[in-house]
Amino acid sequence: MAIDPAINVARAAQLYDLAQQSGVTTNVIPAQDAQPTNTGTFTGLVQNYLTQAQQIGQTSEQLSISGLMGQADLAQVATSVSEAEVTLQTVVAIRDKVVEAYREILRMPM
Repeated sequence: MAIDPAINVARAAQLYDLAQQSGVTTNVIPAQDAQPTNTGTFTGLVQNYLTQAQQIGQTSEQLSISGLMGQADLAQVATSVSEAEVTLQTVVAIRDKVVEAYREILRMPM
């Protein structure tokens, strides 16, 4: 099953908006307002994706805490945690591919 990053980012933005309306998040810059750095390079692409993944994780943690305190809807908490899990799986898969590519480069004859 392929994971579409555009859908993950859109869903993360929706969850952020929900958390912002409920007062759960504070002082977090949404991904669409963040200034992209080095968007034309591979490094910039990876940095931007990792920043978005970190924001999704923070939103999930904040909603989970609110859910434990009885201040957030259980469906929102479950959706947020599921989104964070998918994002983490994506980050790990990308990391594995980068490490695999690096090892392949090391095996190349000079």
